[in-house]
Amino acid sequence: MDATRRLNAGYGEADREAKRRAEVQRQVKEAFALFDKESKGTCDVREVCTIIRHLGICPTEIELRDMITEIEDEEPTGYVRFERFERMMCRIILENQYPRDSEEKLLRAFRTLDPDNKGYVEAEKLRTLLTTHGERFSQEEIDEFLSFAVDPETGTVNYEDYVSQVCPA
Repeated sequence: MDATRRLNAGYGEADREAKRRAEVQRQVKEAFALFDKESKGTCDVREVCTIIRHLGICPTEIELRDMITEIEDEEPTGYVRFERFERMMCRIILENQYPRDSEEKLLRAFRTLDPDNKGYVEAEKLRTLLTTHGERFSQEEIDEFLSFAVDPETGTVNYEDYVSQVCPA
């Protein structure tokens, strides 16, 4: 009886891995499809960084360039094929090469920007920091982040609400 249970336990693990792989493939396909404007299985190489970050992976600019080099054709065309992108992204995600920051780490980061413990940070303060400190974000990336994170009525980011939305429970 114990041997049977052990064998079945192995199948359960393999099944979980297969489901995880299928889920990751689905996420990668959906993210890529947002930028595959003509449904040809290609996207502009300039969109790759946005797709990668959309998938929750936040590499440095140098790491992004390395990724693009890995998936570009030998004779760069300005486009990336889905098959190459999918293979690389599934490997990166399944191997957890870029682990996401924890909810607590994100909250600590926001709290350093809120010395008065108001529970929010002004959108313009964030915009300035993201364009002048550390690894600079593009205007498009900042606009996308702020359109999701900012309360339109107050012009602020309630960071506890934001972090609870972006960090899986």
